[in-house]
Amino acid sequence: MQLMIRNYLVLILFFSSLSSWSLPIDWSGTLNYDTTLINNYRRTNDSITKTPGSRNGTQGIASGDDSAHFQTYLFKLNPQLIVNDSITVKGELSTGHIRGGIAGDNSTQTQDPNSSSNTYFQTSPAQRSALNVNQLYAEIFADTALIKIGRMSKGFGMGAVLNSGDKATDRFFTLYDGIQGEMKIGNFSLTPHWARLSTYNDNNAAGNRAEPNGSYDVRELGLSATYDNKTKDLLFSLMYAKRFSESKNSLYYSSEDASDFKRGRTAVTLIDLYLEKKWEKFKFAVEVPLMSGDFGNVYDNSTNSQISSSSILVQTLWNVSNKWDVGFDFGQVGGDKGETNRFEGMYLHPNFHVAELMFRYNYTAFNEGGKSIFDANLANTRYFKFHTGFKSDKWLWKSALISAKAMQTAKSGEQSYHHEEGYRFLANKNQNDDLGVELDLGFDYAWNPNLTLSGFFAYWFVGDYYAFTNTNSDLDLQNVMGSGLRLSITF
Repeated sequence: MQLMIRNYLVLILFFSSLSSWSLPIDWSGTLNYDTTLINNYRRTNDSITKTPGSRNGTQGIASGDDSAHFQTYLFKLNPQLIVNDSITVKGELSTGHIRGGIAGDNSTQTQDPNSSSNTYFQTSPAQRSALNVNQLYAEIFADTALIKIGRMSKGFGMGAVLNSGDKATDRFFTLYDGIQGEMKIGNFSLTPHWARLSTYNDNNAAGNRAEPNGSYDVRELGLSATYDNKTKDLLFSLMYAKRFSESKNSLYYSSEDASDFKRGRTAVTLIDLYLEKKWEKFKFAVEVPLMSGDFGNVYDNSTNSQISSSSILVQTLWNVSNKWDVGFDFGQVGGDKGETNRFEGMYLHPNFHVAELMFRYNYTAFNEGGKSIFDANLANTRYFKFHTGFKSDKWLWKSALISAKAMQTAKSGEQSYHHEEGYRFLANKNQNDDLGVELDLGFDYAWNPNLTLSGFFAYWFVGDYYAFTNTNSDLDLQNVMGSGLRLSITF
């Protein structure tokens, strides 16, 4: 009897495998492993700099460890199912938080609380690393447009505000649940979209769930227009998007008290301009995002605030020869003064990086926890970046020098805004605007067409902006050093 059952199982698996092979499914994806070492991430040797959870304006990081050594993985699996000549279903699968995790975050000794703890060498998966469906959408090729419907990523320009997360090392992406249609006429294209970004009630007594009544909604309606002239190497795009959130939504909170205080009803307009021009050996690109509208109770003072923020980002690249290239980047990202009910700050997408250490990590989260160390945004900054690259066979050697200053700082006797932690405070003294200078060195080695080994070394000369404690005693600053290796596999 057992033999008969086993034979039936073998036949079922065999025919199932035949049917699966007959499906027109293409698989692609990326798998990354990296290791990173950061010394002096607290930026000081002072033992007491901040009490966890305090909101006194200090730039100090809570006492505790001062060096971090961590290994992470990133995994993205992208299936593509061809239904017919007009319909294709695409998706993205991953594990862990967003697209991966930290080595050691999914192990447990046992799931039986009554078992002995003396089984020192026994470990098993803790089942905390579930399989996530990040994207699942259909592409429909109509006579007049390419229609996408479902859960998809969306990017624009340099990815400063809307970032599709297409790079192998991108941890985050801009997610849309909705529909869009791309219509092309010659060099011009129009892409209207509608999306429901959230309808989630995290206070529901029956458990967290989506609510169909609309009172928890966050919706977006927008249109992008693009002129793309391939012969002249000229691209110009304009994005207009209007995002609405209802009074009970759980996607946005007051930046001052994220524990329970919701932002309330908002209506924010994004206008994003992007221009890219290429000459024979030179490339120039500029992106200018602008935000305006009703921003809700951002200051937790029962007053509806307005947002009026802007940024400008410039990238240049000159191919000096077949081996050398040189570039200069500039950026100015708005900061908030904290003095009025008009919020003037802007936070760029966490995928948008300009340095290996500065603005790349949420350093507070290293010792306080409760938030991803990678969830950091470029904000309140004017930066300059000079970078070079040298190509030799399978090698690419890179270097960069970055200098940055804060757009807004604390001023004695005035309300100021803590941009890294998102709250307003009364300043007792003036704050320096120097964020520091960073030197980055790195390489990419193309082991084979699908395997790349990368490494970096970075040294951040920390600026006096981070010495601020909002008291008469400044922090004794220490410079930050980091290094890392990454193995990237694409398939």
